[in-house]
Amino acid sequence: MTGFAVAGLVATAVGWTALVWRVGLFARRLAAGAPEPAGSRRDHPWRRTAAMAREFLLHRRLARKPVVAAAHWLTMFSFLVLVATLAEATGQLFDWRFGLPLIGRWAPWGWLTEFFAWAGLGGITVLIAVRLRASRRSLGRASRFFGSHQWRARYVEATIAAVVILVLWLRGLESIGAGADEASRFASTAWIGRLYPPAMSDAAVGLWISALALAKILVSYAWMVVVGLTPTMGVAWHRFWAFPNLWTGRNADGSPALGPLPGLTVDGRAVDLEDPELDESVFERLGAGRVADLTWRDRLALATCTECGRCQEVCPAWAAGQPLSPKLLVGALRDHVFGSEPEPLALVGGESPWAVAPEALWACTTCGACVDACPVGLEQVDQVVELRRHQVLVAGEFPATLAGAFRNLERRKNPWGMLAGKRLAWTKGLSFAVPVLGRDVESLAEVEYLYWVGCAGAFDERGQATARALAELLNRAGVSFAVLGADECCTGDPARRGGDESLFASLAGANVETLNRAEATKIVVTCAHCLNTLANEYGPFGGRYQVVHHTELLARLIADGKLRPAESADGAVGAVAYQDPCYLARHNNQVAAPRQVLESIPGLKLVEMRPSGRKANCCGAGGGRMWMEEAGPRINSRRFAQAAATGAAALATACPFCNVMMADAAAAAGAATPVRDVAQLLWEATRETTGRQITKESQ
Repeated sequence: MTGFAVAGLVATAVGWTALVWRVGLFARRLAAGAPEPAGSRRDHPWRRTAAMAREFLLHRRLARKPVVAAAHWLTMFSFLVLVATLAEATGQLFDWRFGLPLIGRWAPWGWLTEFFAWAGLGGITVLIAVRLRASRRSLGRASRFFGSHQWRARYVEATIAAVVILVLWLRGLESIGAGADEASRFASTAWIGRLYPPAMSDAAVGLWISALALAKILVSYAWMVVVGLTPTMGVAWHRFWAFPNLWTGRNADGSPALGPLPGLTVDGRAVDLEDPELDESVFERLGAGRVADLTWRDRLALATCTECGRCQEVCPAWAAGQPLSPKLLVGALRDHVFGSEPEPLALVGGESPWAVAPEALWACTTCGACVDACPVGLEQVDQVVELRRHQVLVAGEFPATLAGAFRNLERRKNPWGMLAGKRLAWTKGLSFAVPVLGRDVESLAEVEYLYWVGCAGAFDERGQATARALAELLNRAGVSFAVLGADECCTGDPARRGGDESLFASLAGANVETLNRAEATKIVVTCAHCLNTLANEYGPFGGRYQVVHHTELLARLIADGKLRPAESADGAVGAVAYQDPCYLARHNNQVAAPRQVLESIPGLKLVEMRPSGRKANCCGAGGGRMWMEEAGPRINSRRFAQAAATGAAALATACPFCNVMMADAAAAAGAATPVRDVAQLLWEATRETTGRQITKESQ
C-alpha cells in the first residue's frame, strides 16, 4: 500500500468520524427539545415532500436575487453530483486508472461530471464575487453580511472551488492515459492533459493522478473535520439541515410562516391560563425563556441558518438603525443551543454572552419580511413572539409604554383607553344613521355585513375619517351592514404580538362570544391587523368567519358597477403613492385590490414605492410598536422618505396604523404630503363635488 493510500484512508476515517460524531450530537440536542403540538410539522407528508422538492429544485425564495439563485443552484447540484468523484479519487489512490463500476467509463457520465464541475466553478466564482462585493467594510450595517462569520463562508467557498478545480484537473490527466476509444469522455477537459509534456510516462501520469486524488480527499475531509468541530457553522450545515427544516415548516404547502401565530403551548400541549387545574410548574415555562423551552423544530431551524443576511437586509428595524437584526438574534439563540454545552442562562438579557438584548427583542414590528425572505424556512416572527411571551408572562420585563397599552386593553378593551360609550362617535356627520346591533337590528342575519370598525376607526381621528368614508360608500352602493357599537372590543392583536397571550385569549373569547351570539358570518374591516386576527386567529376560540378587507369589497363593488368614480371638474388629483400594510400584503397576500380601487379613480396616477407589494417596508407600527416609545432613528421616517422619493402628491394607505405612522413621519419631515386611506380617496371620487384636489387641507 502506497503512502498516498495510507494518508487517504486516514483522512477518510478522520473526516467521517468527525462528521458522524457531530451528527450524533445534533440528534441528541434536537431530541432534547420540547415537543411540537401533536398533528403539526408532520401532517400531509406528500404535500410537504412536494413543497420541499419545489423549493429545492426551483429556488423560489432565492429567486429574489436571480444571479445568486442561478449560481447557488449550479453550485448545489455540482456538490451533489461530484460527491461520486470522491469515491473515484479514493480508488485512484490504489490504481490511478480506477473508474467507478458500471458508469466510470460511460461517456454520458463523464460529460455530466464535467458539466457540473465547470458549472460549480462558475457558480462558486459568482458567489465569492457577490460576497466580496456585498461585504465591503465601507457598506457597514448596509451589508447583509454585517455580523456574519465571514471566515466560515469563505472557507466553505474556498473548499468548493478547490474541489471542482481538482476534479477538472484530474479529468484532464485521466485523458492522457485514456485510449482513443475513450477520448470522447473528456470533451471539455482533454485540453488540460495536453498542457503536459506529450512524452510523459504512465508512471508520471499515475503519480500526478494519485497526488491530486489525495489532495481532493484531504480538502474534502478537512472540510468534514472543520464542520464537525463547528456545530454553529450554518453556512456548511444548511446543505444537510435545509431539507428537514423545509419539510417540517409550519405550513404543509411550504408557504412562509406568516398570518396567524401559533397558540401558547408547553411540552406540545395547548395551555389555557384560565384553567383552575393547570399545574403551577407550567407558569414558569410559558414562552421561550431558556434552551429547555425551545422545541426540536426551533433547534433544527437555528442549526439551519446560513447567515446569508437576507432577513437582515429586509428588516425595517435594522435598516432604520434600530438594534434588531433577525440574523443576529437567530445566531444568539443558535449559540445557546449548539455551543460546546447548551447555555442554561436566560435567552433574553441576563449574564449569558449570547443573550438577546431586550431592546433588540422589542424593536421587532413582526412585519414578517424576514420570514418571507428566508431561503431555508426559518420562522423568526414566531420565535420573537415566543421570547416576548416569556418576558411578559413569566419574567414580567417589557417596555413601560407597552404596559400602558396592556392596562388599557384590560380595563377599557382598547389600547387607547377610551370609554366603550364613545365607540360610535365616528358616525357623527354621516348622511344616514348607521344600524347598531341590538338597537336597530336584532341579528346580523338581517344585513349583509358586520362592519368591524376597530379601535382606530372608533377612537383615532384619522381612523374615524376612514370609517366614515367606508360607511358612506357602502350606503351609496346599497350594501346593508351593521356595527356592534359599544359591544365591540379590540381583537387583541397588540396583546398577542406584544407577548401577553393571556390578555389576547380574554379579548378573543369575549369577541367570539359576541359575534357568535349575533350570528356573524360576513365581516368587513378597515384594519389589516383586525383582518388577520379575525380571519386567522379566532378559529381555536370557536370563531370562524368570512372576513374581507374593505379595499377588496370596494374593488368588487366598482367592478360590479355599484360604485362609479367620476373625474372631478378640474381633473386635479395627480400622482399618489400607495403604502402596502404588512398585515395585508405580506401576511395575507392581498396586494391587488387596493391598487384596483386607486386605478379606478379618474385623474389619479398610481406610482409605486420601492419596495412595494409583498416586499414593502413596514411603517413601524406592528408588533405592538404602535404604543411603544421609539428611541433613535424611526422606521416610519425611512418609509416616508421612500414615498417622498416617488414625487407623489399624496400617500394612500389601507390600514389605520400605516395612516398614523406615515402622517407622523410627514409632519416630522416638514412635508405637506396628505396621507389618506384608499376609502377616503374613493369617497372623494364618488361624491358629487366640483373639485377634489388633494391638498393638506382636504384631509
